[in-house]
Amino acid sequence: MEKIVAPLKMVVGIVTYHPSPQTCERIQGLFDRGIAFLVYDNTPGDNFWPAAIQPHVLRRGFNEGLGVALKKLGNCAYDQKYSHMLYFDQDVIFNSRSLDWITHWYEFHIPDKSVGLIWFNYQDQGSCSPEESKPYKIKLAISAGSLINLNALKSLEGHTDRWFLEGIDYDFCFRLVQQGYHLLGVNHCPDIDYLSNQPGIIHRDKFGKSHLLIIQPMMRLWNFWSALLNLSSRALLQGPREYAFIFFRNIFTYAYDQVKAIVWTFWIKVWKR
Repeated sequence: MEKIVAPLKMVVGIVTYHPSPQTCERIQGLFDRGIAFLVYDNTPGDNFWPAAIQPHVLRRGFNEGLGVALKKLGNCAYDQKYSHMLYFDQDVIFNSRSLDWITHWYEFHIPDKSVGLIWFNYQDQGSCSPEESKPYKIKLAISAGSLINLNALKSLEGHTDRWFLEGIDYDFCFRLVQQGYHLLGVNHCPDIDYLSNQPGIIHRDKFGKSHLLIIQPMMRLWNFWSALLNLSSRALLQGPREYAFIFFRNIFTYAYDQVKAIVWTFWIKVWKR
């Protein structure tokens, strides 16, 4: 049987909120190199983007939250006839070499239309060519650094806008799987850095993988746990039920990470005295 492939007509999507000068420089670089991009700007107030960039920017002049921003960004990309959106948070560092690597990886491996999302979750234990970097099936992904199949996104009516920030990525992955789509993970994409621009402590575990430890406000913790409880109950009732365990386990994982962030922050303050 002939393999039905999803053609790649890619746009880079970015959500911003009081973007740093470095973020603005990366977006300006996309414009200067003629790379297709869309920005959803949640920054309150007047439009500060240069006139040349403004046609690529969607904004309302106030912070609508990540869920609304991702939903509108994805719908706009679909309406403009792109097949895929490569999404980055404003703090994720990337460059033209990263985009070329992802494009070449896609053209070599040619995922079929059942792949709803490909997460290029960069690992820093080495690098390899796009041809050598094999995809693997995953259960969950974050939107940042993911190549999203816009036909799949449209079939779900986009990201959820019921939550402001927490749980949006998990909800999107869960609904993709419920609709029969697959999620893929790919390592070794060069020059993508998720951690350097984030506040908090970067901790490297015994396997050499880096983790970001941030002490979150209690309200944000509560919102995330509420979202996970909601997702757990939906997975139990609707299936796949294995996701109920994954979401419920992440409640305790996230709590453990917060305790670890507090301990490490306290230890570093004491050590620096």
